[in-house]
Amino acid sequence: MKRSNFRLIAFIILILLLPLFSAAATTDSSYTSVFYNTFISGDMPRWEKNIQTLETSNNIKTVEQKLELLNYYYGYIGYLIGQKKYAQTKKLTERGEKLIEEVLRQSPQNATAYSFKGIFQAYNIVLYKYKIIWLAYQCKWNVNKALELDPQNIQALIDEGNIFFYAPKFYGGDKKKALSYYLKAAEILEKKRETNQNWIYLNLLSVIAEAYEKTDNLQEAKLTYEKILRIEPNVTWVKDKMYPKLLEKMKS
Repeated sequence: MKRSNFRLIAFIILILLLPLFSAAATTDSSYTSVFYNTFISGDMPRWEKNIQTLETSNNIKTVEQKLELLNYYYGYIGYLIGQKKYAQTKKLTERGEKLIEEVLRQSPQNATAYSFKGIFQAYNIVLYKYKIIWLAYQCKWNVNKALELDPQNIQALIDEGNIFFYAPKFYGGDKKKALSYYLKAAEILEKKRETNQNWIYLNLLSVIAEAYEKTDNLQEAKLTYEKILRIEPNVTWVKDKMYPKLLEKMKS
């Protein structure tokens, strides 16, 4: 197997270790605050129930509504894989792929849908290991396609950043480059003023804090965690775990 194929496979397998939640643009649906409150509590069983409620609402018709539901699938599938619940992973991935194709029929140049398509193919590597070469190639191609269509697409920027962040250095990994993608995504959300009660934004800030920490910029990591807690003091997993852990590290 060529070295380039090994590199590609490494990138895609590492995508499966991405942060739990995705980064598609938010909508103004009535479910935004419901998922936001679920996010800050880290209650994944409730996240699943929220998805089921949304699916049965008969209100998934527009491109925006379908992308919103895909966003929630994206995060929950990552959780299912982490829990090794592969039967549920398969069912939800298949539903997601069907929804992605619906979006692309309605909006053929939709960058967010292409980025989702790439990551859902990465999820399939867990289910269909014998297709690893093809799925890996398709994943990378679709994320790149998303960035070509829209260089400021939040989903694609963070997916690309994650590839650079999680890949080993000898496979092209570059945490500083990953951080640049994350910061660009955060800047876009801030300029658009899409940060209020936006769990995607809060999650992105936590990823930025981790990237600062991994690049030995502990002070910036500390300031970023503090920024999260100013925005939302009740993000339990930041308040009780990530921030205290960093403070301990800074003391040593």
